[in-house]
Amino acid sequence: MGEGLNSILQSPIFESIKEDLEEISNQIKNAELVQLMAPADLDGILALAQLEASFLDLSLHYRRRVLSPRKFVGRDHIEKIPEVDGLIIHICPFMESQSSIEVSNNVITIFPISVPIKIGSSNKGHQGAIDCTAICAALAELICPTGARVRKQRPMAIGGSWLRQSVDVNYDPILSLLRDHLDKEGSIDICPLPEVPDPITDMIPGFSVRMLSRLTKGWAEMDFEQRSSAISELVLPVLRNSGISTMRLEELIWHRLMIPGEGMDIASQVYKTNSNWPEDVESAKIHSSTITDHLITQGKLV
Repeated sequence: MGEGLNSILQSPIFESIKEDLEEISNQIKNAELVQLMAPADLDGILALAQLEASFLDLSLHYRRRVLSPRKFVGRDHIEKIPEVDGLIIHICPFMESQSSIEVSNNVITIFPISVPIKIGSSNKGHQGAIDCTAICAALAELICPTGARVRKQRPMAIGGSWLRQSVDVNYDPILSLLRDHLDKEGSIDICPLPEVPDPITDMIPGFSVRMLSRLTKGWAEMDFEQRSSAISELVLPVLRNSGISTMRLEELIWHRLMIPGEGMDIASQVYKTNSNWPEDVESAKIHSSTITDHLITQGKLV
């Protein structure tokens, strides 16, 4: 990778699919024209922006085509791919996880991939699903490792993991490993909630904004024990509410992921953007293209 970034492919989450990704990246780089397709949902757009950034950095000839959002076509329905020239890359973030990326004729279908994972020196195996955004981030790195736009997209590589329902169980090894990798290379900063300048707390049921405001004011003067005690008090009303998983709550309280220099964390950006998504098909498609353009130029959603 370019200065400041470690290869995302060094993360154990990609170990079992690294060779497949290398083959696909070569196929993309050798194509005369790439047709890049994704649904008009945030899940699709986050993945689309990762790949498109690398195409722009390497000056590849491509066309973007935004398909109907999944809410109008059903979770497991795959929209019929238009008959077009060139190599088609079809991003399908809402399919059930598969064992490998599907490549047939001139169509590469990207969906969540189920992978075995070993963490550290432990022999205990975990199973996880790599979402389309993380897969596209790895492909983007292979296509143009030192690209300025690829670098700018890097923090949002974790956005798809955050959107997946796997965070609503008690442990998601993919999100944890990806978060640690991005933190280690400096693409993101991890902050507890009181240190986030402009957080959104609406996604935490039963949360007291007033208590957070009071805690934030005194946070800098507190030692570790005082902070732990204050956070426990802050979270207590939320724990009585069963509407949020332990892992998602822990991420939202202790592990807010920040793009360096930005005031709003990634989870808040994702929540705010999703909350303002248009309801009808055509508006969603136009909005998706606008969000993609913003993501590629700014490296953030909000």
